[in-house]
Amino acid sequence: MRVALTKSTLRVPPTYFAVQHAMRLAAAHEFRFFAGVAEVDDPAVAVAVEIVEAVPFPALGFRRRELLLSVALPRWSRQVSSWRPDLVHQHAATWSLPAVRAARRTGAPLLTTIHGGDVEVAVRPARGAMQRWHHRNVRAAGDASARILAVSSHLAGRAVLAGLPAERIEVHYQGVDTEVFRPGDGRPDGPPRVVFAGALVERKGVLDLLAASRAAVTSAPHELRLVGAGPLAERLAHETAADAHVTLVGRLDRDALRTELQSAAALVLPTKTLQGGQEAAGLVLVEAQACGVPVIAYRSGGTPEMLREGETGLLVPEGDRPALGAALADLLGLPAADRARMSAAARRFAVEERSLAVSARELDAHYRDLFV
Repeated sequence: MRVALTKSTLRVPPTYFAVQHAMRLAAAHEFRFFAGVAEVDDPAVAVAVEIVEAVPFPALGFRRRELLLSVALPRWSRQVSSWRPDLVHQHAATWSLPAVRAARRTGAPLLTTIHGGDVEVAVRPARGAMQRWHHRNVRAAGDASARILAVSSHLAGRAVLAGLPAERIEVHYQGVDTEVFRPGDGRPDGPPRVVFAGALVERKGVLDLLAASRAAVTSAPHELRLVGAGPLAERLAHETAADAHVTLVGRLDRDALRTELQSAAALVLPTKTLQGGQEAAGLVLVEAQACGVPVIAYRSGGTPEMLREGETGLLVPEGDRPALGAALADLLGLPAADRARMSAAARRFAVEERSLAVSARELDAHYRDLFV
């Protein structure tokens, strides 16, 4: 089967989710990725999946070319159509019109995976030209898609509120590569490491984690390592200058992130509601568990679907900083045998229920079911 993957932009790293299924299913299907703009710095991806860009002029750089997406729409659609795919798989319902038009032109079924940001845009009233454009694309994807895959049950419910057809929505957890994300050889000497990995933005709850860590560090000594970049980086650097236990690590590639997770005693990702939007899934939670690392998170959005509460990690009420600090102290204070059981359960959950191997098998079944 010839499967055309489509997405507005593709940057690898970090967006492995858009290509990892194609890499896993390459023996079963022929894939080609059609992006408006792409920047792939991982040679393994560049070799495994042919990538076609709609916006020319690579010398302009990624960000400038991204501004030209709208004028490249006709070319983008023609590129997909001329390949004559058997199925078109669109990632995100925003910027979906090229895929919609190509599917109609070729008669290939359209499968759309919704990831969260697309649905949240559609739930809110359209104010301004760009939001109206996104609404138009989401409606078009909903009308044209033979099936819509939501990355969590929470997101599936939000999609119905956004007007997408409930009868064509199914949950498909994206999965993580548990061969890449795996337990390491041991943790470094010194205080246990608590890791945050994500964008340094308000929604990810990094400031809540900092407050909780400060409250817990006396009774439960630890090192807090903040992995990522974003608008709060400068503020965090200033505010943590006197915190000897806090390290701002910066952005890491996938291999370095794996090493960071393998060294951790816990990953904490207190993502929370912001302007009505919530985390749809949170794959880094599963990546940590695949490394045998228990996790702590807020009970918000699709996050509870990414762990087994009490077995592989802990959930606390959203926005409750004292509860977050208490959960951190409790997890770090577990006896060694209990920690070992939680670590093993975390790895088992990731492999058996949220792995790329499981996710790829499920996606393959969707492809074969739609291609009749």
